Amino acid sequence: MKTTLNRSAAAGVLICMGCIVNLKVGGGIPGAVLFSAGLWFVVNFDAELFTGRVARNDYDPLQKLIMLVMNVIGAGVCGILASLCLPEIREAAQKIVTGYQDPLKVIWQSVMCGMCMYLATTQPKNKDISRLPFVVYGVALFILSSYAHSIALAGYAAIAQGIAWWVIPLAAAGNAGGSYLIKFLLMQKTKSDN
Repeated sequence: MKTTLNRSAAAGVLICMGCIVNLKVGGGIPGAVLFSAGLWFVVNFDAELFTGRVARNDYDPLQKLIMLVMNVIGAGVCGILASLCLPEIREAAQKIVTGYQDPLKVIWQSVMCGMCMYLATTQPKNKDISRLPFVVYGVALFILSSYAHSIALAGYAAIAQGIAWWVIPLAAAGNAGGSYLIKFLLMQKTKSDN
């Protein structure tokens, strides 16, 4: 599959929209549920989100890197505009990004988020089941647990007008690791599966 720049940038914008609504409603369960609209749009419009596609086999490493860069650009531009147009959400975004200063904690939080995103974006075995609950639960789990979603962090950082930018690539690596880990664990066949 070929990565497209516009579909990757759009995914970043959609995730940043989730960040904005989360900040506007004051976070918590309402913010987590409403944030999931951003990922729901990504899934339904087949936008190319790094955290949802990194463990897929139909993209090569260069395509995944391009996807990540465009996601960060899309979320960053959307976040900068939100910071300018909605300055009242800047302080809440600053509180979020200050929670990601310890590299070891960022790795753990991002691995956990990668697992959530893999589960939220992977088509269930039974294709008749809606993906909506998987998206809502996956997003709610990562938001309410303060897991580190690299693209959301780019959006929050742009809104907050500051973050140690090393956090985003570190979180992206952790998101990838978590996605691959849960995929590996779920793909293992048991004797009863044979």
